Amino acid sequence: MDNFTLLKLDRAIWVALLEKEDVVEAVKYYELFCRKLKDYDDSGHSLDIKIELEFSHKLFMTKIAALADKFLREKDYKNAVMAYSIAFKNNTDNANCLKNYIICLDALKQYDLKLEVIKHLETVSKNDLECSKLLAQSYEQQAMYLEAINTMKDYIEKRGNDASDEDYNILGCFYNEYYSDVTHKKIDAQKGYEAFTIASDMSPTTRLFAKNATIMAGKINEFDGGRKYWERVIKTNQMTNDDKFDYAAFCLKTEDFAGWHKYFDARFKKENNPTFFPVIEKPQWTGNEDLSNSTLLVHCEQGFGDTFLFWGYMPRLLKLAKHIIFVVQNEIYELLKDNDWGIEIYSRDNLDFNSINFDYFIPSMSIPIVLKLDRSNISVGSGYIKPNPDKVKEFKERFFNNDKFKIGLSFSGSKTGTQSRDAAVPEFLPFEGLDNIQLYNLTKDVTDTQLGIFKKNKVINVVKYAYNFADTAAAIANCDIVVTTDNCILNVAGSIGKRTLGLFNWSSNFRWFDLTGDDIIWFNCVKPFVCSDIDYWYSAIQPAINYIKEIMNKNDPSKFCDKECEQNL
Repeated sequence: MDNFTLLKLDRAIWVALLEKEDVVEAVKYYELFCRKLKDYDDSGHSLDIKIELEFSHKLFMTKIAALADKFLREKDYKNAVMAYSIAFKNNTDNANCLKNYIICLDALKQYDLKLEVIKHLETVSKNDLECSKLLAQSYEQQAMYLEAINTMKDYIEKRGNDASDEDYNILGCFYNEYYSDVTHKKIDAQKGYEAFTIASDMSPTTRLFAKNATIMAGKINEFDGGRKYWERVIKTNQMTNDDKFDYAAFCLKTEDFAGWHKYFDARFKKENNPTFFPVIEKPQWTGNEDLSNSTLLVHCEQGFGDTFLFWGYMPRLLKLAKHIIFVVQNEIYELLKDNDWGIEIYSRDNLDFNSINFDYFIPSMSIPIVLKLDRSNISVGSGYIKPNPDKVKEFKERFFNNDKFKIGLSFSGSKTGTQSRDAAVPEFLPFEGLDNIQLYNLTKDVTDTQLGIFKKNKVINVVKYAYNFADTAAAIANCDIVVTTDNCILNVAGSIGKRTLGLFNWSSNFRWFDLTGDDIIWFNCVKPFVCSDIDYWYSAIQPAINYIKEIMNKNDPSKFCDKECEQNL
């Protein structure tokens, strides 16, 4: 057997490795085999070498492509992408190979490479519109939302009447991400809503399209449209617990209190981010059980602001129950533990329910649900939490002992909360135009450096010295007025009866079902100022400043507060 024949026998090695599905080793031996053939110096076998190279290349590519397809069918994307990478490099114009390669890159989240391969696929398959759709989706994965929108719009336009409901739903999703992550412009939310409505109108029985339309309707305050598409979701009989909670929020926002009562408890069963609540081995109070000889345990849930708000319902529960226990967040314990109502307070941290005696429990936010409250009786009034007098005096002597008009500012809430409620510190710079005032920061995690942008009216960062909400309430009690975005400071100020100007984004949280009057319904000493457009905080802050000027000019510290509120200032 001559040397050339011996050399050809090496072909069996990489073929066997391919049969073993060892792509990496097979490639190594195949490339080594080809180099040896090319380097073999024998003029008598030059034609044989050329034939062998062509045969081996065809054989290798056939087997590697078949192996890639096998890996793909088995969803073994790691091995499939290696095999397709080799196949692609050897034949860059194979559309089917490119499409399969794209699937693998997508599965492995190699979105930048996927985008480049799709662009190449467009040049290979110029008449294949699906390439444009793939390209749009790849742009979206790269957070290139405007490119995704424009490519998808072009795809839909080219398809004309053949464009599907799914196509419009995808376009709506792109607009939603562009609005939420980039622009916060009403026009982009409106276009997303329009795309979702087209999808839903094309397929009225599809839950997903109708649900997406309801979400965008809420972002643009399109409540009539929201009702229409919620009715479609309900008719599908496919409502998830997420749907039920979202519908409950929509119902409260639109003053459908019966719908809110019916579905709000779905918050504990949501598929995504359910509201945490501990397992309590006692019956839950539904409103039907007689509490006249029973102890009711109320357990806090969600944020600090909700606890302050729903604490306002304690006088009503005291008329029903023999005794009440309230479990609160540790940060709130100090403020509420010594209350005038004789309510027993526990911190939820490391609480052993077996160590306390009670007959029924209720999650705090379920109180207005169980009591069947509506617009006529949902208000908690104001002034039902009393800051510690000694702490109030301490803060006055340290920070508030001046004759200026004292304004407490709160810019934002928890970092894990809804960012659309927050305003950046520079948005409050118009307060520099006021004379004879002293500004106080009430927002945690705002630094002295951030507050340094105030030059004329410097800000005292009083919250640095507040270690819990008992301290925060004492600081607020020393203010003449509080100006705050929708965060827990609004609720603290309202609960202690401090006159407050609430700043709300154009599309506000579902709790605030009416921000058109002199108060926010829940609290009667919080006056709302609403942005005229999304994130246009100046349109809310400047009117609030003008309102303060009126108070200062008239020397009327009780303006817009009712008698109950005045007594608690």
